[in-house]
Amino acid sequence: MILILGGGLAGLSTAYYLRHLLPGVPRLVLEKEPVPGGLSRSRRVDGFTFDFTGHYLHLRDPETTAFVEELTGGRMMQVERRAYIHSQGARLDFPYQANLHGLPPALVAKMLLDFVEAAKSPLPARPEELPFGEWARRVFGDGIAEGFMIPYNTKLFGCAPDELTAEWVSWAVPRPDLAQVVHGALGLKNAGMGYNPRFRYPQEGGIGILAEALAERVGDDLRCGASVVSIDARERRVVLQGGEVLPFEAVVSTLPLPYLLQRVRGIDGCPGLGMTLAEMAGALRWSAVIDLELGVDRPGIADGAHWIYFPDPELPFYRVGFPSNVARSLAPAGCSSLSVEFFHRPGTPLPPTDSLVAQARAGLEAAGILRSADRIVCAEAALLDPAYVLFDPRRTPTVEAAMRRLNGAGIRSIGRFGAWTYSYMERALLDGRDAAAAIAAERLA
Repeated sequence: MILILGGGLAGLSTAYYLRHLLPGVPRLVLEKEPVPGGLSRSRRVDGFTFDFTGHYLHLRDPETTAFVEELTGGRMMQVERRAYIHSQGARLDFPYQANLHGLPPALVAKMLLDFVEAAKSPLPARPEELPFGEWARRVFGDGIAEGFMIPYNTKLFGCAPDELTAEWVSWAVPRPDLAQVVHGALGLKNAGMGYNPRFRYPQEGGIGILAEALAERVGDDLRCGASVVSIDARERRVVLQGGEVLPFEAVVSTLPLPYLLQRVRGIDGCPGLGMTLAEMAGALRWSAVIDLELGVDRPGIADGAHWIYFPDPELPFYRVGFPSNVARSLAPAGCSSLSVEFFHRPGTPLPPTDSLVAQARAGLEAAGILRSADRIVCAEAALLDPAYVLFDPRRTPTVEAAMRRLNGAGIRSIGRFGAWTYSYMERALLDGRDAAAAIAAERLA
């Protein structure tokens, strides 16, 4: 039996590919929630469809693109990104560093001069190892770093940027050249920058239709309401809440890596192994997010924006998405849907929805997104914990050591939280495919 822990996209993808690569080998996906999908599922409330924050498919791999199109029956549409930054009362095109027009002219001039000055000093051979704040200053100059990079990421992660390295983001942040920065400062658009200038999203039903379609293909190999208590690597068995014991040949886990490390037994007994699994789990850090989903009785809020970033510290949220501007079907006629994201300290309870709505409303009105006459007709709060992996200096060596220990015991840990990384939906599907292929290759060798 191959056990797959977690029924999100990575776990479902693993089961799907194993079904084709090893059809005679039993496999089972264990998902603790009553429905599959993980953070890639959707909820239907009072005529609105809400995802767990913005989940937009950025597909690059041709095989995965074809797979998703076939899986969803052509229900995906391709969308050109409309993303902005609200800073100092101005709305700037995304990315900030290439679209400074609209900020105070003296500030823009300083940012340009700082950018030129920063470009004079070469980056080290491994810039991703720099503290994030230093990396931002050395790549973009002090002005841009202090205007967006540092305050936005402080709000997002809830810690000082120099507590983190640039490893998580150096590949993803657009790095314009001087001509692009100058053009953007003068109001000439720099379109299509970054890794996500366009994306796919369902015409209706929310992003959850992807996990739903994949779960249908997995069929009886999926079991919901099954919470894993422990994994005994020596005896090769998994114990579920309630006491049921399941033997395994191999395990593919998509559980958050610290949770997995706390549940594995039987591989800490040998001397000279360094940190215990529990110590590794304690070394890994993350942030949590509150996703406040709002339905408002006015169409077209935010003038068609798909999402807006808010670096200014006086506003309580760091990002607001407008799902009904992406797919009109996500909100009833005459209404708009909003996804308001707040940093939240891990391990602490979700505040009352009423207090979150009051905070969000005050900030949204201050930013000119909501009007005083707008009526909120629906409010749903969800806690994502973990939400973002913190790439501090201990993260990478700890994860590498944990993976060596787990792999040696026949346990693969994959997906955004299983690999304890900064990832995206296509990567989750690919992680499942790759894990299934590796298991099949080992078994057929």
